[in-house]
Amino acid sequence: DSLKKSGQEGNVDYSILINTLVSLEKGELPPEQFANDKPYEECTEIDVPEAEVDSGNTIPDIIKNQSKKDESPESANIRVNVELLDSLMNLVGEVVLARNQFSRIINESNDSSILGTSQSLSRVATGLQETVMKARMQPIKNVWGKLPRMVRDLSMNCGNKIRLEMEGQESGLDKSLITAIQDPLMNIIRNSIIHGIETPEERREIGKPEEGVIQLRAKNQNGQIHIEVQDDGRGINFEEARSQAVNDKRITREQGESLSDRDCGKLLFMKGFSLTRHSLMKPTKGNGLSDTRALIEKIGGALDIEVHPEISTTLKIKIPLTLAIIPALIVSNGPNRFAIPQVNIKELIWLEEGQLLNQIEEITGSQFYRLRGNLLPLVHLNNILGIEPVEDRPDLNIVVLQADECQIGLVVEQIHNTEEVVVKSLENLVKDLNVFSGATILGDGKIVLILDVMGLTKSAMIISDKNSKSELIESVSKSQADDEAEESMLIVNLGNDHKMAIRLADVARLEELSRSDIELSGDVQVIQYRDEIMSLINIPEQFNKPFQVPEKIKVVVYIHEGKSIGLIVENILDIVQSAIDKKRQIKGSSLMGTIITNNSVVDTIHVENLIKKFFTSRKD
Repeated sequence: DSLKKSGQEGNVDYSILINTLVSLEKGELPPEQFANDKPYEECTEIDVPEAEVDSGNTIPDIIKNQSKKDESPESANIRVNVELLDSLMNLVGEVVLARNQFSRIINESNDSSILGTSQSLSRVATGLQETVMKARMQPIKNVWGKLPRMVRDLSMNCGNKIRLEMEGQESGLDKSLITAIQDPLMNIIRNSIIHGIETPEERREIGKPEEGVIQLRAKNQNGQIHIEVQDDGRGINFEEARSQAVNDKRITREQGESLSDRDCGKLLFMKGFSLTRHSLMKPTKGNGLSDTRALIEKIGGALDIEVHPEISTTLKIKIPLTLAIIPALIVSNGPNRFAIPQVNIKELIWLEEGQLLNQIEEITGSQFYRLRGNLLPLVHLNNILGIEPVEDRPDLNIVVLQADECQIGLVVEQIHNTEEVVVKSLENLVKDLNVFSGATILGDGKIVLILDVMGLTKSAMIISDKNSKSELIESVSKSQADDEAEESMLIVNLGNDHKMAIRLADVARLEELSRSDIELSGDVQVIQYRDEIMSLINIPEQFNKPFQVPEKIKVVVYIHEGKSIGLIVENILDIVQSAIDKKRQIKGSSLMGTIITNNSVVDTIHVENLIKKFFTSRKD
């Protein structure tokens, strides 16, 4: 303090301290008088408040702080053997199978006393299944980690400047698929570098930045992971592709001249086809996008290409999140039952006898169904499997399937219910048929085969390209107005021939339920539906069109805030394409506008507003 105030050291005697430091420096003991000092005699005693005794209802701060320290990433994660996860998934599959069998027994016995137990078991099994599947999920960034270096090295070899941009790295994928997707993904990016992006000199000449960009995007959607690889290069030279295919005698010159631009892109998926510009990077025979597509299809995925010449090329991959347990629709032909993965199903169609002549057409020996103005190719499951039909049915059941970029209609004799099925692998001999992707055991203990939708399409020799298919159909179908405002609308009847429309985008499912299963929760009708309690709204009553509810009720299922809401209608009539005229729309109204169908004006229901008004009125 003296040095701070006056700039001088003051009169304090530091000789003892100095002698002590000198002694210590020489390795000697300090002077005796300093060594014998009692350092604690000058300490000041202070009062410490008595600690409160914890009653057990609170956690001391020291423990809370310790808990926070323990919540580090290292302590929150543990390593688990993959074989253990595989074993756990197999056990979960057996639990799901037992649940399906138990549910079937309960439904057949109509024993309400154990219905609650059955529902609890179903919820627990579903939760267990989802948890184990999450445990098997890994972020796709585990595959992407090697890509930046590969892009850098390969672009240098090709004399290019390329930047890799990645989006959606946290998207999850099953552990077994993470490994399977690695090679196809690297091959796709390699093709983008070799075939797609120009050299810096070429990019300067056409006004592009010297540095090319490859964008890698991933997202989880509808039980699938969607991966897109897009480059901003020149894309495919369609004329060069046609010429190369003709020179390789893959197609005739006449076929090459009539080949659409989209079909030219599909040529890259042919075995051994290549447009390589860099001789040092020329792939070996058999490599390329053909093998890449085969690998992706082997795990139940699909690969498609979209080309915009001189602008970009995009390769799109769709892969199911898991191959272990999937929801499937059960269909049958005679005594034989089959399962169709629900992810490939777009819609179900039932045609009565009177509709067959008007809506089924034959073109060059093949049957087509006129679906909302377009022709849908029909494939009879009996014909593909070589099964004789049991009986001639006056009606027709069609399952509309999405196979890659192509839609087909699979004709089956009967459509049953949906089940979560455990996928069992098949022997290679059966796999080579390209019709079945696996097998499963249903709730009644019967073994059924799972249909391979992609394989069915190929077996039926359907062109997997909607544009080329439309060229075939164009000559026999009427032209359709190109109005982007048009959308699919579900036409329903509220009674007394009073029709209304619901946007098909608002429809999750269409169901036929039993009136006897309806219960009351307060003043709201509810029904047990798919492991949840679904509220029901009588749509005719909401528009002052009451009708006598039949024993079998038609229900349009809508998803509101993550929960199913059932909209009761008298009948479901049709699906049409129409633009909504919103000029008469009133804010907050249960109507969003009108459409014109069959020369009649039909009101369109604003489902979200109607549901909000319904529950608001119940609260009041």
